[in-house]
Amino acid sequence: MDADRTQISIISAHGEFRAVLSNALRLWAEAVTASSTEQRRDILQYKQKVVDAFFAFAAKHPAAISPVDVEAWRKHLEACGLKPTTIYTRVCFLSSFFQWAMREPALNEYIKTNPVRLAMPKAPKAYQTESVRAWTDDELQAIVEVVRKKAEGGDLVGKRDYALLLFYLVTGMRRQEVIGLRGGDIKLKRESIVITGKVKGGDYVGREVNDSMLKEALVDYLSAAGRISEFKTGGPLWTRHDHAGSPGAALTSHAFVKNLKRYAHEAGVGDVHLHQTRHSFARIVAEETGSMTETQDALGHRNVATTRVYVQRIAIKKDRYSAHVVRRLRNS
Repeated sequence: MDADRTQISIISAHGEFRAVLSNALRLWAEAVTASSTEQRRDILQYKQKVVDAFFAFAAKHPAAISPVDVEAWRKHLEACGLKPTTIYTRVCFLSSFFQWAMREPALNEYIKTNPVRLAMPKAPKAYQTESVRAWTDDELQAIVEVVRKKAEGGDLVGKRDYALLLFYLVTGMRRQEVIGLRGGDIKLKRESIVITGKVKGGDYVGREVNDSMLKEALVDYLSAAGRISEFKTGGPLWTRHDHAGSPGAALTSHAFVKNLKRYAHEAGVGDVHLHQTRHSFARIVAEETGSMTETQDALGHRNVATTRVYVQRIAIKKDRYSAHVVRRLRNS
């Protein structure tokens, strides 16, 4: 680490920063990304790629970057058609790099300010787009039916995607929480499964899902793939099946999303996004319980304001108690 920093300092002093910029980006990404982060390697590479793209665009030494350069890059990203949330995330990465550099003894002699702060765009409102609206019951059933037929037809990828889609819909779990599951995170019970895993914020949470359909779909997939032993070995729950059905590397959420979009088009639903599974889960819980508090608990939100983004209005709470009260009154 000290040798790396010395090299950065020497090169920076001679103004030849591109030769070791990738090294500085590696050190930064590792410093600001928790070791417990899911798919850490991919995230590290993505962060480095984003910030490296900025310096390639600006073609300047880091010490010479100004807010005008950052603003020009932001407008360039907009012209490329990137969404506001994506642009905001990339600019935040760049700001993080400068903040880190200002703290590093080998770099703060040359980088004394963060030029991103004056050019930072406003944070977009979370989940306020059509892309993450909840599916209607008809849309949900149509998509599930397409995938179910592929699974029942014996298609191994169809069996995997059917179990995976049910996992998202029935549990309401987040994108990485589901795709990152391993066999050791699942315990099979007679009519349910128990899931133990890390959730957003780094906490470990256990939850029981009393749904035989989900359990049957999961067991059917792993049995067909010859991977039922994953419950004991702890291997990845979801894998690719590119070569004659043989299990390969762990499946990525991006690969599943491509399939999901194809299923949705076959169902006549149109373009969809994976996060809509969580919004659909939230809608159904809210409609069934009529309670913002219960919906918040089901989603695992720490702040009810976040839940209100998912559920704009609460349906009339179903009556589950009055009949019991009336029966006792009549017996009194």
